[in-house]
Amino acid sequence: MRRIKDGKIYDTDTATRICGTGNSLSTTDFGFEDSGLYVTKRGGYFISGRGGASSRFAFSDGDGYVGSSGVIVLSASEALAEAEYHDDADTIEVQFPGMLEEA
Repeated sequence: MRRIKDGKIYDTDTATRICGTGNSLSTTDFGFEDSGLYVTKRGGYFISGRGGASSRFAFSDGDGYVGSSGVIVLSASEALAEAEYHDDADTIEVQFPGMLEEA
């Protein structure tokens, strides 16, 4: 998927996929989401995917909400939080080395 937001190109074909961020719900479920967390070559983070009428990709059509697809731009700290929720420690340590510290 390729989208332009605020004059910047977000392209899943040229970005690196960090991890999946979707869920295992059926495509007929309003909460269904098939998405992934990506980082661009210049260090921009985004989620790309599609989802049902109760997903983060939903939008109002005036009568209610419908499922859609799109790109959600994230800050580095938002991307780290998303990765912490969906991925393992090894991947997070590789993708966010300067943002981690020992507890």
